[in-house]
Amino acid sequence: MHKKKQIVFVNQSSGYLMIDILEAFDDIYEERILITGYLNPREKNLGQKVILKKMIPYDRSSSFKRLMTWSMGFLKAVWLIKTRYRDADLFLVTNPPFTTFIPLLCSNKYKLLIYDIYPDALVEFSYFKKESKVTKVWEKVNRKVFKKAQKVYTLTEGMKSRILNYTSEENIKVVPIWTENEFLKPIEKSVNPFIIERKLEDKFIVMYSGNLGKSHPVEIMVELAKLCKNPKIHFMIIGGGDKYNLLDQKITDANLSNITLQTWMPTQEIPQSMNAADIGVVTLGKEATDISIPSKTFNLFSVAKPILAICNKEAALADLIKRNKCGESFPPDEIQNILDFINRLHSEKELHKYYASNSLKTSLLFTKENAKSFL
Repeated sequence: MHKKKQIVFVNQSSGYLMIDILEAFDDIYEERILITGYLNPREKNLGQKVILKKMIPYDRSSSFKRLMTWSMGFLKAVWLIKTRYRDADLFLVTNPPFTTFIPLLCSNKYKLLIYDIYPDALVEFSYFKKESKVTKVWEKVNRKVFKKAQKVYTLTEGMKSRILNYTSEENIKVVPIWTENEFLKPIEKSVNPFIIERKLEDKFIVMYSGNLGKSHPVEIMVELAKLCKNPKIHFMIIGGGDKYNLLDQKITDANLSNITLQTWMPTQEIPQSMNAADIGVVTLGKEATDISIPSKTFNLFSVAKPILAICNKEAALADLIKRNKCGESFPPDEIQNILDFINRLHSEKELHKYYASNSLKTSLLFTKENAKSFL
C-alpha cells in the first residue's frame, strides 16, 4: 500500500493513548510528527520513527498559567505547521483548547479528537457566560472548523449530542478511550510495596487518585471520613490541582486520622498505588455530566477495583458502571447511601469480589484496538 507523506499530531499532554494512536497510523504515513509539551509513556516507548517536537507543557496550577500555557502551546503548534508542515495532514486534539482554531490559520486537511468540548466546558464552569461575545465567537468558529474536518471523533454518546450543535451526525464518530493492561495489572495487597511502606495492611482503603480540579467534587471524601465510624476503613486522596490546599485545610480543621492526602505518585509507582485501593472512587460534577468521562475509570478496570462513582444518575459514567456491573453510582448529596455502600463492600466479601471481577472483565472491552478506529 502506498503511504501518505506526513501527519502531524497536536496534543499538549500526551500519554499511552496518544502513543497507541500514533502506532495505529504507522502503516498509513511515511512520517509521523507529535507536537506536545509533555509525554508520559509509562512502559510504552514512543516509536523511534516518530518525530517529537516540543511545545510548552500545560500548567494547571492557576487560571492565569492555564491560559498562558494554552496560548503559548497553540502559537508554537501554528508556527511549526506553517513553517515546516504546510502539506501535512493534521490530527488535532482539544489540548490545548485553542487547537481547534488551527484550521483557521492553516490550509492543511485535518481530523479532530474532542476530549473536552470547548467553549461548553468553560461555560459550564462559569469562566464565560453563555451569552458572552467570546462564547458566541468560539461557537461560530466551531461550526466552521468542525464542518470542514475530515472527521470529528469524541468519547461518548453524550459528548456526541453536544457536538451536534457544531456539525452533522454523519461527520461524528464515537471512539471510547481505553486502558493499558500491560502497565496496570492486579497486585495482591499482601505484597504491594505501597501498602507495606505505609503500614496499611489491616485497612480497607477507599481511594480517589487523580486530578483535584473544579469538575471533581472530591470534598465528599472528607465528609465521608468524618461520618465513617469503622476504624478499619481508611480514605485516601492522591493527586494535585485547584482543590489540593482546600482539601488539606479541611482535613486539618476536622483533625481526621482516617484520611490521607498526598501529591501525585511517580509514574512507575502508579500500579502499586492504584492496587492499594479496595474501592476506586471516580467523581464527576454535574457541570461535566455529558462533556467528560474520567480516564481513571478505565485504569481502575485494569486493576480489578470495584468502582464508587459520584455523579449524576444520567451521566455516561453512571451508565458505564451500571451496564458492566462493576460498582455503583450516587449523586454527591446521597452521602449516607454512599457510606452504606462502602460499609457493605467492606463486610460482604463476595459482593466485593463480584464487582472486582466484573471490572477486570470490562477492561478487556476497552483496549488499544480502539486506536484503529481513527484510521
